[in-house]
Amino acid sequence: MVDKNGKLFGKVNLIDLIIVLVLLALVAFVAMKVVDKGSENANLSQVKISFYGEEIPDYVANALEKGTSVLDSKENVVMGTVEDFEIGAPIGYETDTNGEVETVVRQGYNSVTINAIGTGELSEHGVTIDGVLYGVGHTLTIYAGKAKLYLKVSGIEAIS
Repeated sequence: MVDKNGKLFGKVNLIDLIIVLVLLALVAFVAMKVVDKGSENANLSQVKISFYGEEIPDYVANALEKGTSVLDSKENVVMGTVEDFEIGAPIGYETDTNGEVETVVRQGYNSVTINAIGTGELSEHGVTIDGVLYGVGHTLTIYAGKAKLYLKVSGIEAIS
């Protein structure tokens, strides 16, 4: 098969053949990745993610702005942009002298609801954004523009 000059069947240099096969494998690999990326994007949809925090300091709530990005600070994932937000009365809890838990209002604090619009893959367990699964009840620290908040995901819904 390989002659004394290193040619396969007397016509093709063996090293050239190996180089051509490696290049073909590389082209096939890149083509498969491009096709996979296209199928991943086909499952993505617009989602509305709602966040809720019971007690947020006034100065943090006042730093919120519509249109700013929402970033999961732990995962470094941009979850979307702030569509709107609502600042309300804070909801705090305290144990009284009898051991009973009661609702208290702390001065200088507010509750905050933030609605963000993002792109992700919806499933029965929530929404996956950049490989991270978020579900209702998920507790996380986010940046909403300049504001850093410790919140819970309170709702996830598809936008039609």
